[in-house]
Amino acid sequence: MAQIGVTQARDQLGQLVNRAEYGGERVVLPRDGRAVAALVPIDVLREVEAAEDAADLKAAKAVTAEGGPNVAHTQILADLAADEAARARA
Repeated sequence: MAQIGVTQARDQLGQLVNRAEYGGERVVLPRDGRAVAALVPIDVLREVEAAEDAADLKAAKAVTAEGGPNVAHTQILADLAADEAARARA
C-alpha cells in the first residue's frame, strides 16, 4: 500500500485515481505524519459499506431480540428536544 502526502497527492490526483481504478492499488494520504484519508478502488469501498450495513443489521436484530418497551418516534423526538433545551440553559 502506497503512502503519498496530501500535497503531493493533489498534484498527482489523476494518476492516483488510475492506480486505484486500474491497478486496484490502495493509497494512504498522510498529513503531518498521520494517515487522514485513503484512495481505494470503488469495489473496496462497496465491500466496506456492505460490511458496515451487515454489522448494523446484526446489531439492530440483537436489540430487537432483547425485547423491552416500544417507544414512539414522537416521544423520542420530544425527549431529544427537551435534552437539547436543558443543555442550552446550562
